[in-house]
Amino acid sequence: MMIVKQFYDEPLAQYGYAIVCDGEMAVIDPGRNIQPYMDLAEATGARIVASLLTHPHADFVSGYYDIAQKTGATIYASELIGLLVPYQGLKDGDEIKIGKGRLKAYLTPGHSPDSMTYVLYDGQGREYAAFTGDWLFIGDVGRADLRSKAGNIKKQREDQARDMYNSLRRMFAILKSATIVYPAHGAGTLCGKALKQFNASTIGVERLDNWAVVLAHTVDEATFIEALVTGQPHIPKYFPNSVEVNRRGPKGYAEALAEIKRLGDLTADAAKTLDRSLLIVDARPAHAFRKGHLKGAINIPLGKSFNTWLGTIVDPKERYYLVVSSPAALESALEQVLAIGYEENLAGVYLATDYAEETGPERFPDVEVLRSDGKAYTVVDVRDPDEVGANPGIPHSLKIRLADLREELDKIPTDKPAVVHCAGGYRSAVGSSILLSAGRRPVYDVGEAITQIL
Repeated sequence: MMIVKQFYDEPLAQYGYAIVCDGEMAVIDPGRNIQPYMDLAEATGARIVASLLTHPHADFVSGYYDIAQKTGATIYASELIGLLVPYQGLKDGDEIKIGKGRLKAYLTPGHSPDSMTYVLYDGQGREYAAFTGDWLFIGDVGRADLRSKAGNIKKQREDQARDMYNSLRRMFAILKSATIVYPAHGAGTLCGKALKQFNASTIGVERLDNWAVVLAHTVDEATFIEALVTGQPHIPKYFPNSVEVNRRGPKGYAEALAEIKRLGDLTADAAKTLDRSLLIVDARPAHAFRKGHLKGAINIPLGKSFNTWLGTIVDPKERYYLVVSSPAALESALEQVLAIGYEENLAGVYLATDYAEETGPERFPDVEVLRSDGKAYTVVDVRDPDEVGANPGIPHSLKIRLADLREELDKIPTDKPAVVHCAGGYRSAVGSSILLSAGRRPVYDVGEAITQIL
């Protein structure tokens, strides 16, 4: 009997997998918190014998090494990946036995030069599923622009896109239409631009319904390359760092969590000893931040995209403090911090009580004023360029996407009040707090009221 179990990390839209067959278990691209995988092994009585990476992920820190350390499982990945821990390097066509089943490794470059797709065959030799990592998603393929400055092998995006074109043409000639596609991500990841809201598919469906697969089989290489590299989302600051963290073998989740909790005593009095030269990230809701916060803090509200924006706005080498609203929020925030490896630059964590050194940014009183008389303010639109292209929004607004705002503050005039908006309210809360932390006054946040005029 063979079992395939999918695990999901919602904030990063990340899928990890376990395969159980005849008392043996393999894990593929496990999330950093390995406990769900260990629980499955215990529940099924299986022994974890293989811990596989499809590639050195940029968007999350994997627990592949932690699992191997705790179980004795062999680590498998492409021989090109250059892991800095002991592992079995795989060539195209190599196979791994899992009970009576087997995994066959195919080199599928395009998202990364060292990307492996693992094709699962059952005990009767039937092709069952393909674990595609970030090479093939549901309705999309992995972006080609993340490995120009990170990883054991570095490639420019056009070269990667060319590899993607060839990988798609090759693999869709090999794999059977009924083979299930299990990707490493779903909709919401920044590793692609057009993922669909499904957690699995088949090769046959993707052959007909995936824009990049269709394009690779109907246009020339140059046309495909241009289409793939155009319109990709921003690259968070933490992406190159995560590639290297994954290559060197990340510290175990439980051990890293214990170290974080020793950083501070989580009391209000402890905040008096903060090193004010370091960044303060306040993860409380925007309304709580407006009522009062530590001077100079920026607000990244805790939610399903918290770690994405933390890793976008804060550099992986930048030391920071984290402020949360409750013990429950603390647990959620630390889980997301660990998922991207940002415990390494965390200086302390504090529970907010009466932190009221500063208030604001203020909510903008009447959003209709911006449409009729926007020139009275410096309106900063922090949406991404593709959003602006589809809906230009408020006339005369300054377009600076949130990912670039801290670096481009000098582009914002200081002779008028600043008003920040996005498409729904979350990014404007972050953006307006960045202006406030830089000393801008007055600063207004349009919030969700922007939906009335966009």
